[in-house]
Amino acid sequence: MHDESSITVSTASPRHGVLTLSGYGIRVAVERGHLIVEDGRGRDRRQARFPRTTLELKRLVIIGHTGTVSFDALRWLHDRGCGVVQLDPDGTVLLASGPIGADDARLRRAQALAGVTVAGVNIARDLLTRKVGGQADVLDRIAGVQEAAGEIRRLRETLATGETITGLRVIEAQAAATYWDAWSNVPVRFARKSAKRVPDHWHRFGSRTSPLSRSPRVASNPANAILNYLYAMLEAESRLALLAVGLDPGLGVLHADQRNRDSFACDAMEAVRPAVDRFVLDLLESRHFGADDFFETRQGGCRLMPTITLTLADSSSLWAYAIGSVVERIAKELHDQSELSGVQPTPLTQANRRAGRARVKASKQQAKSSETGSRIGPFGTEPPLSAANARARQAALPSACLECGTVLTNPHRKFCDLCLSDVRSEQQVTGFGPSGPAMLATRRAAGNDPAHGGTAGIARGQSNASHYAANAAWEQETVSDPGSTPDDFTRDILPRLQSIPLRAMADATGLTKGYCSFVRRGLKVPHRRHWETLSRLSRDTSQR
Repeated sequence: MHDESSITVSTASPRHGVLTLSGYGIRVAVERGHLIVEDGRGRDRRQARFPRTTLELKRLVIIGHTGTVSFDALRWLHDRGCGVVQLDPDGTVLLASGPIGADDARLRRAQALAGVTVAGVNIARDLLTRKVGGQADVLDRIAGVQEAAGEIRRLRETLATGETITGLRVIEAQAAATYWDAWSNVPVRFARKSAKRVPDHWHRFGSRTSPLSRSPRVASNPANAILNYLYAMLEAESRLALLAVGLDPGLGVLHADQRNRDSFACDAMEAVRPAVDRFVLDLLESRHFGADDFFETRQGGCRLMPTITLTLADSSSLWAYAIGSVVERIAKELHDQSELSGVQPTPLTQANRRAGRARVKASKQQAKSSETGSRIGPFGTEPPLSAANARARQAALPSACLECGTVLTNPHRKFCDLCLSDVRSEQQVTGFGPSGPAMLATRRAAGNDPAHGGTAGIARGQSNASHYAANAAWEQETVSDPGSTPDDFTRDILPRLQSIPLRAMADATGLTKGYCSFVRRGLKVPHRRHWETLSRLSRDTSQR
């Protein structure tokens, strides 16, 4: 049982309309008309309380499977139009539920027949044209793969002549092979203290096919694990969007029917995958990860830790924005090809409402788009993926300390407070110049070492006496395990200290940074009174 006084409680706040809950003991309930949420790990808990009039909560994302969600809470979220997504820690979509749009059986019948009609071929061609074109644009960001980008653009042009869904899928597969091969050498950067602690194959993107599953599933390195996780988020948003316009997420056109898979959601998300890829590429270029951001399973799989998953889940609003126009254009194609009466609703983008309010302005923009030849299929102009990417950059993961990988709240900083003093000390030593060490060696050879004797010697003696007294007092007051040996410290505690800044160790124990450096390098074993302090310090740091 935890000591209540040791539990820290902070406020859980939505980001970009998305509230992400994770950890253990997750609770979602309603009390006196307010939505109450709680999550956390160990002694670190988060809570929040939302009235029915709140405008800041649009999506609830739950990562994990330990906790409770009441029926009252589900109804509260439904009444507010808030979607609910539950992900397993490995990225599997367990639940994606949201408001259901107009119930029009005629639209769903057109969807079911799309696999053998012109509408299905048009939908498949448009989705894959936008996907392959977006992949070429992403490769423009990667150095040394311009030839691959050109090949993919050539394949994009051949999609225009595809007359069958099977033929379109063959072209898309050829583009995918070229595309992911071009990603293979994209580097994954780790903080200096973490770089040597992670497996060698974690330092680059590698193959999109995992050696554990012979498919993209069960990623074996961080880059592919992040990509899989964001694709899972996109799939959930695609499902919610299809339900909102009255389509069935399971009846696919490109993807065949399969048990426990939303094939049509997988179809729709194809057009937005390049936006996710660009997001991941931006992340890999700007972020130095910590070893504690990922976990390697005994089978070799790579799992994301909460330091990464929480912020990735916050990006769901970006994918909801990007997928909305894609799904509405699919619904419009099915509606028009089936010659259904009325106007197909646009609940995701409110395009019909905007057109009604500014019809003249919209017609001018449409005429301009026709003149510039921006049409790529029967759906009209491409959706504003550039705007989605701009929003994605705003919500990108914050920068991390280059030394230990700790997430920084200030994007302009490179080091956390604890590592900054260590870095400055090293810079001072480096900038000491060749004359300083030479002069110091001369004085020591003459028996005049400034670090010994005089004021320095007196201060050292006083410090040592204080430590000896504290050690003796601890031994008198504490009943320690008589069987504990220095080997126990080396085996159980020392490995966890490798990512702990020297300043943190010194502040926690009262030892000097120099002595803490010896301890962290395994050259010294501290007195047993410091063992519990250092062990607790390493646990607290790993849980942040």
